[in-house]
Amino acid sequence: MKRIIALALAAIFLLSGCGAGNRSLGVSEEFITDTDILRLKITEVSSEKIALEIINESKCEIGYEEFYFLEFDKDGEWHRLSPKHEASFIEVAYILEKESSCTWGDNFGRIYGNLPEGKYRLIKYFTIFENENDPGEKVTLAAQFVIV
Repeated sequence: MKRIIALALAAIFLLSGCGAGNRSLGVSEEFITDTDILRLKITEVSSEKIALEIINESKCEIGYEEFYFLEFDKDGEWHRLSPKHEASFIEVAYILEKESSCTWGDNFGRIYGNLPEGKYRLIKYFTIFENENDPGEKVTLAAQFVIV
């Protein structure tokens, strides 16, 4: 009987934190924030949408897709944010020409809901192509932002 009560109390203790604050999918790895040839510059951010400029300062073409995910900072560690709604992205590849830039953005509220105050980062994947036959070098960039 004592075991059942102890297990029940442990379950209540573990579950009591699940609904509070940000929903974490676990501690994340470190990501690059900028490279010598590719940078992300946030141009607009709110609790439910983001826009950024993707800047290609290289003599290479850079590919990317719509897919991204968000992470939040908790006590100095990055945690992947769990979506509130099923995420769907258009499966299209974009090419950013050499020495150029473009604007990209999304309403992440459709996936994550309105974000509470805190420090976040958007993670996006890129491929750098040095020539036509090159399979490309994969790069993962993070752009940090704060919701106040």
